[in-house]
Amino acid sequence: MKEWINLTSDEINELDRNIPVLVPVGLVEAHGPHLPVSVDIDSATYFSRAVAKNTGAIIVPTLPYGFSDEMREYPGSLGLSVEVFSQVIVDLAKNLCQQGFKKVIFITGHGANKAPCELAFYKVWEQYPDFKGVCWNWWSDCGISGIHHADKGETEVAVACGTAVYMDRVKDFKVEKPWYKIRSRYELDPASGGINGKPSEADFANGEKVRDQAVEVLTQKVKAAFGSI
Repeated sequence: MKEWINLTSDEINELDRNIPVLVPVGLVEAHGPHLPVSVDIDSATYFSRAVAKNTGAIIVPTLPYGFSDEMREYPGSLGLSVEVFSQVIVDLAKNLCQQGFKKVIFITGHGANKAPCELAFYKVWEQYPDFKGVCWNWWSDCGISGIHHADKGETEVAVACGTAVYMDRVKDFKVEKPWYKIRSRYELDPASGGINGKPSEADFANGEKVRDQAVEVLTQKVKAAFGSI
């Protein structure tokens, strides 16, 4: 596996510039009382490493601080404003482009990272119009539905990706969303811990199947990126 952080400068400079670069993007974020705040980092890292191993793509270190949106007020959440996060994406992408790596694939474990990441591409294109960037999350961009925050589905896959779980602390909670976009899930209900669903019903064997489905879809997508101009 080609891990950027383990290569020398000379070894990186000898890499084929047609090889896509994978950038795992997470967020330190509350996921209820039964999961650690590492869930989004763990999943982004797991899927990126699995895909790099399957395809020969280059993987760079995980960006742990994503865009902290409606969960940011729960204890333990640590993230960036949308402006700073977008600028980080711009700087990383431009730095890769400057070194000749124009195919850059961001794999995120946090859904709210996707929009500001894609908006950042417009700033990159101003300087590098041949930049080819994309941001995929591991569920909806892989045809996987029914995943909600810290619910049954996310809990299953988190465990399949190696995240610790404390099922003796689990609780279920249904978020009653209003018609408008929520600014703060904590303000809506501080007792939920960010949960939206029934993590108590987690089926860990199913989590392994969903994880493997996501790895397979992401692998095929990255293989297609190898073949593109």
